[in-house]
Amino acid sequence: MARVLIIDNDPVFSETLASIVTGLGHRSKQVKSLREAFISGRKHYTDIVYLNTQLPDGSGLLAIAQLNAMRGHPEIIVMTGTPTPDGAEKAIRNGAWDYVEKQSSVDRLVLPLIRAIDYRGKRPTKNGAVKLKRSGIIGDSAGIKKCLALVAEAASSDASALLLGETGVGKEVFARAVHENSLRATGPFVAVDCASMSRTLASSILFGHQKGAFTGADKDREGLVAQANNGTLFLDEVGELPLAMQKIFLRVLQEHKFRPVGARTEKISDFRLICATNRSLDEMVARGTFRSDLLFRIRTVVMALPPLRERADDLPRLIEHYVKQLCGKYGMPAKGISPDLLDLAKEYSWPGNVRELIHTLERAVLAAKDTSKIFSRHLPDHIRINIARAAADKTQREEKQVSEHNGAFCALSEAENNTENYTAQLATSPVEQESPRHLPPQFAITTPAPMVVPRQNSDGRFTSNVQWAEDIPPTSISSQFGTGYQSENSVISDKESTNSAIEDVQISATSIKPFFEFRDEAFSQYLQNLMALSEGKVATACKLSGLSRSYLYDLLKKHSVKK
Repeated sequence: MARVLIIDNDPVFSETLASIVTGLGHRSKQVKSLREAFISGRKHYTDIVYLNTQLPDGSGLLAIAQLNAMRGHPEIIVMTGTPTPDGAEKAIRNGAWDYVEKQSSVDRLVLPLIRAIDYRGKRPTKNGAVKLKRSGIIGDSAGIKKCLALVAEAASSDASALLLGETGVGKEVFARAVHENSLRATGPFVAVDCASMSRTLASSILFGHQKGAFTGADKDREGLVAQANNGTLFLDEVGELPLAMQKIFLRVLQEHKFRPVGARTEKISDFRLICATNRSLDEMVARGTFRSDLLFRIRTVVMALPPLRERADDLPRLIEHYVKQLCGKYGMPAKGISPDLLDLAKEYSWPGNVRELIHTLERAVLAAKDTSKIFSRHLPDHIRINIARAAADKTQREEKQVSEHNGAFCALSEAENNTENYTAQLATSPVEQESPRHLPPQFAITTPAPMVVPRQNSDGRFTSNVQWAEDIPPTSISSQFGTGYQSENSVISDKESTNSAIEDVQISATSIKPFFEFRDEAFSQYLQNLMALSEGKVATACKLSGLSRSYLYDLLKKHSVKK
């Protein structure tokens, strides 16, 4: 019997899925947020997690690694009401078992559960954690733990491995870790920088040459492939390898045979291949700049290394390690690290990743040579300026959102008051009322005025929301409230035109649209204006409207409004 955790803030869907899981003979538990899920995961062993992508306290896609690190290391089945190719890719890359649409059939929702439980039942039992030589790998964040598991997997065989990641994430460090934990650890580790390799000399560098093979070849030279015999050959930035060389190297990889430049006979080299790149090899294959058959051969085990900005939990240990290392390099006594430096480091995005961190700390150590502790002021100016600008920009955006929200709220209150006053006027027979000189405020639009749009609360009641009259075509105003009105400067100056306008209002009252038809049109118009104002950003739209993310998604889908 498996333990299944359902993370979804839709109680109806959650209850339905839980009953299905229970009907299959498994135990289920429902939570509505990531916070509740992590609390449950610390207390209880979990086998399977059904995870909604949109939750009140964050994105489910970004929490996959953390959920997988809970007790039991559960398999994650991602659910979404709006499936996208990018979402599916992100889910699988982050370690999800499957990616399914919530509106799928019961069979489609249950099949991943059955397969995941079957997999967990048949996988080998591990007697204790596998001990790895870290080879300079520092950190225990969820992303690093996942990569260490892949290091162990890659080290257990001679299969080719492909390391993916941004510049500076430490691809060579992980390649060395695979080598040092494999059966080839006693053999050589030969690194080749494909980006710096001359195209004309690529064959000579990789395969070697004989004396007299070309001008300047005054003696025999052993190539890097031969040097890697009984060890590991690491091709860094393999995407930079010329197409002609890719074809040659494919055969070398298949046969483990090569011919040095100028030689008549082939030589043999028994090497294990590890490649690394910061480029998308799939896109290069589509453009014809990388051979697909070579790609298939080199990506048996694929390891995506996380950027430093996704490893905030590892920063204190990384900084402590490299500061100690740098102090030793320059013959300085050990230095402490101030909390403000750690806080600033977590705010910075580190586009150069660990490599940038090391050079930044080197600058800080030298700047703090006369002090016993390193402070944030010892960091380079460009980093401090970048963080200060980002903080100021964030504050401006938040203030703008608050201002816009408050402005909309004030306009809403005024519009509701106007509506209530005018409704009270209409309650009295028009015949008994004294004919006004001007139209009511809702119709006499001398300045941009708000139009009341209904919005449904969580309790099912409707409140008003605002749509500005300047955004409404004149035809839509007249179609809703009768003809004879102007969209601007519509105060009626003479008594005759005033009486005519009032008669139009009375006529339109008898031909007013059905409430639900008007409501649906109003909802659609409001949603369009809301998404335009928030530039398609759902988080901003939720803040402006006060709607929950799930309810906003439901409304957008119901009224066919695109984000």
